[in-house]
Amino acid sequence: MKIEEIEKVHSIGYRLKDAKVTVNQDFKYNVAGVKIEGTQGDTNNMPQWIGKILNDSGVGSVDMPDMITELKQALSKEKMVGEYQLSTLEPHFYIKLKQTMKDLNRDDFNHVESILLELFRMRRGKIVKLADSIKLNSDIYNQLTVEENIFYTTIYENSKEFENQVRGNSNE
Repeated sequence: MKIEEIEKVHSIGYRLKDAKVTVNQDFKYNVAGVKIEGTQGDTNNMPQWIGKILNDSGVGSVDMPDMITELKQALSKEKMVGEYQLSTLEPHFYIKLKQTMKDLNRDDFNHVESILLELFRMRRGKIVKLADSIKLNSDIYNQLTVEENIFYTTIYENSKEFENQVRGNSNE
């Protein structure tokens, strides 16, 4: 399965998770059997996809994590753990960051993208080194994002296949 397909599935799952929404004006909606209502000033938990609709229409505002701050913290942690260790990233880190980046102006987008690329390159190098030597285990799995898990597994499998071909053991 390609990363794009996995991301799409996980994005849907992520948007189904609850988020805090502060209601800016009273509303009542009944769409396809889903009933939602809110009173101005209330803070309610509701699926993110609904919160985004309310946010985009000005009816409410979604309390979303500050992904730019999280990105800066992730880069800082990645530098601190050293060359052969990985810091832990939340499984949907890149998915959430991409959502945040969609709303940035060009200058801010370029700045955030440069930080993201620095983090990505640093982690990619570490993942390649690890995946070339050890099979994915639960400790490593829990440190990686959904995209990185696919990358890790691909590197590991290709490395083993290459090793077997060089050694002449095509059955392993």
